[in-house]
Amino acid sequence: MTKVFKKIRQGLLHENKFSKYLLYAIGEIVLVVIGILLALQINNWNETTKRNAEEAKLLIALIEDFKENKDRIKEAIRKEEDVIQTSRSLIQAMQSKNTIHKDSIRFWVASGAKSWWRAEFVTGTYDAIVSSGKIAILKNENLKRLLSQFTADINAGFEDHNESMSYLIEMNKISADVTPALIHDVELEKLGITSTDNDFGRSIEKLINNDVYLGLLISKTWLETLRIDYQQKLQGYIDEIIAICESELTK
Repeated sequence: MTKVFKKIRQGLLHENKFSKYLLYAIGEIVLVVIGILLALQINNWNETTKRNAEEAKLLIALIEDFKENKDRIKEAIRKEEDVIQTSRSLIQAMQSKNTIHKDSIRFWVASGAKSWWRAEFVTGTYDAIVSSGKIAILKNENLKRLLSQFTADINAGFEDHNESMSYLIEMNKISADVTPALIHDVELEKLGITSTDNDFGRSIEKLINNDVYLGLLISKTWLETLRIDYQQKLQGYIDEIIAICESELTK
């Protein structure tokens, strides 16, 4: 093709047709420019296609992570609600000082007073996106904001963790000497430990009348109530993130 253009130029110059040569030269320049623009357009299209494919992979991975997070936080909230309910029952029993069934006390102490729950989240995909510098691939600005906010909240949130653990440790210390009386008979048999109803009666009376234990239990239960509110807030983030990711995939 280059040889053809060269021959045409030489022919025009040989015939001394300068005006035609000038028009031809301009046309040739225009063709070159058009070729360059087409090449750039094709390159941009290829890059856009690659970025879209990469974004789709990231969105799918985020959906998988946050669906797992949704299951985890749902289970954590359910368990924490059970803990709060049994803790409240134990608090009411301690405040009323009424006679309480042996199995109820065992259940409330084991399931409420000695329990603590929170969700452990999956953030592998988002962490990898940030560390690799691929966050710009995600086009939806609201999605990036929510991902950043969610990660910041789970890193900076749950500040009650140490306080809750300190309450739990102190409560376990107070109830340590009554633990044999609170363990189920099957467990006692496996451990080779014996306990009598009299042991249980004295242990329960001692525990129920311990105002320090009651105060710790109330404080711990209050923190657990706040934790549920916080986890429900995170649950809202999760639902919104999944919805945005799924919407972006359909575009």
